[in-house]
Amino acid sequence: MSAQLVWYKRDLRSADHAPLARAMAEWPVLPVYVIEPDYRRQPDTAERHLAFIRESLIELDAALAERGLRLLVFEGDALALFRWLTAPAG
Repeated sequence: MSAQLVWYKRDLRSADHAPLARAMAEWPVLPVYVIEPDYRRQPDTAERHLAFIRESLIELDAALAERGLRLLVFEGDALALFRWLTAPAG
């Protein structure tokens, strides 16, 4: 079955999220957030930033659940993950 992948990167909201609305209008949707290792290594990333992101992801997942969706959270290289997610089955 085909699905539209919606990648949450910086805009962690479900209301007024244009890509999510467009995707939901036509396809089953797979909402994804990727915890990229490079982000943690940035010199200006602090634990409070990571805590805020964790809280935001919990809230986003709850909001998506109201629409019948679940947020999938992965950790690793985003490009490798998307290649894996979009690889033909078989």
